[in-house]
Amino acid sequence: MKRTSRILDLIIGLGLLCVAGFAMLYFLINERFEWIPKQVLDLARDPEILKRPAAKKCSECHKAIYEDWKDSRHSISWTSKNFIEASENRTKEKCLPCHIPKSVQGEKPSPRLELRDEGIYCVSCHFIDNKMQGPYDLLAPPHPTFRNPDYVRSNFCGSCHQKTYKEWKATDVEDTCQDCHMPRKKGRLTQKAGFNLLHKKRWVGDHRFLHGEIKKKDVVIESEWEENFFLISLKNQTIPHSVPTADNGDPRLYLYIKFFNEAGEEVDNAKEIIAPQQETALPYNKKIQYRYRLFDKIFKAKIELKYQPAWSKEKTIVRVKTVHR
Repeated sequence: MKRTSRILDLIIGLGLLCVAGFAMLYFLINERFEWIPKQVLDLARDPEILKRPAAKKCSECHKAIYEDWKDSRHSISWTSKNFIEASENRTKEKCLPCHIPKSVQGEKPSPRLELRDEGIYCVSCHFIDNKMQGPYDLLAPPHPTFRNPDYVRSNFCGSCHQKTYKEWKATDVEDTCQDCHMPRKKGRLTQKAGFNLLHKKRWVGDHRFLHGEIKKKDVVIESEWEENFFLISLKNQTIPHSVPTADNGDPRLYLYIKFFNEAGEEVDNAKEIIAPQQETALPYNKKIQYRYRLFDKIFKAKIELKYQPAWSKEKTIVRVKTVHR
């Protein structure tokens, strides 16, 4: 009986020791990363990570983030037909730094030679100064990750989206690019069995890099009749940069106006193209007015605002409005 009791005590003791060891490891990884000696960090590093691997390698642990990225425009920044056509079969050198960036660090990156079909991928944004970086300090094989506060600041996105970043900065709005385009939710940074238990749940950004839709509430349309003129104004009231916006792409808003007489016959029409490359995009919180002279007796006007993203030929309706005289 005594021998059985001693064995039982030993098992319980070993169990408590394992629990205490795991608790200490969990505490160090999640709360006191800076206490971990560099030699230990080096032991936890997979040399393959230093060779700038393909995104598929990262998916072995970060499956959820990888699946989001695969659905993003970033993942096809080099392979999309629209880009190949717009860049004249990838010969426009000014396009290369941001479509196949080597390392994004808050300023315009340099283009890379390897793994170009990966587009803007994990290594482009997270492998800086020969180490993995992210919004948190973390230790978990196959690599330690070092916190960089720029991952939640708009200047990081401004590395490539320079024009949009300047537009956002001029608004003095506190919401960052990431707040709108990488909304966060609580979850595990890794889904690999065993490793996922080492990390507490954290706020994880949406790596689909959501392209914001332009909705009815975003653009205010006002109009008035003035003798032989029709006046209409548009105001981007919610989106803290110009609408649409792009450094080199060509997204567009189309404003269509049809004028009808009392019999319901269309007697005149007008069209406006609102686009960054034509310097006609709608600035934040500022009215842009259009004025049309009328030569016929007009009873009503029908206004349509449609949006066409840079990579699509399709237009979607943002607003439809009919105003009577």
